[in-house]
Amino acid sequence: MKHRALWKAALAALVPIGFGFIETAWAAPQDDYSIGRKAYLSGDVVSAMAPLKRAADAGYAPAQSLYAYILDKAEYNDEAAQYFRRAAEQGDADGQYGLGLLYAAGEGVARDPAAAREWLERAGNQNHALAVVALSQAFLSGRFGFKTDPADATGLGWVRKASTLDSIPALAYLAQGYRNGAFGAADLKEAERLEARIRELSPDKNLRRGKKK
Repeated sequence: MKHRALWKAALAALVPIGFGFIETAWAAPQDDYSIGRKAYLSGDVVSAMAPLKRAADAGYAPAQSLYAYILDKAEYNDEAAQYFRRAAEQGDADGQYGLGLLYAAGEGVARDPAAAREWLERAGNQNHALAVVALSQAFLSGRFGFKTDPADATGLGWVRKASTLDSIPALAYLAQGYRNGAFGAADLKEAERLEARIRELSPDKNLRRGKKK
């Protein structure tokens, strides 16, 4: 909530001039993006907005995605959808992921699970890690038209890909499948390998180790 208030304050500061900015010096979109991103990463959202918007309006996809992300977090969903779409249509994976999430939630656009899946898959096909995990989770929960069935090769493919990113739900699903023979003959060795990886990633791993004497 604190971050959302900060983003809204940053955007509110721009509203009186209709999101228009006086440019004191010309900069290439890439330069504006670098300046805006640096400010954003330092926590200075207010200073980030002007250069990011200039770069976004100049058609620079990475700036469009980051600017849209800030708009989305501040709940300016309609504007966020517009900038995510501009980036997504240029093939930017962050834009595709962001637009997919908006379609999934029905924020800034009408809720559309099929469109959500389409844009997330475009991002996932570019190895966008968050999109891959989102698609894996969609398969595991039976959303976006996926069936929680190992015979769904596309859905299972996202789970396998998510497992390489250490997604614990994906690893757990595969481990159980290999143990139960859901993917063909049971493979206990592979199940044990995946289960060992889950233990390594478990949040309480260090706590468990600390109790050993």
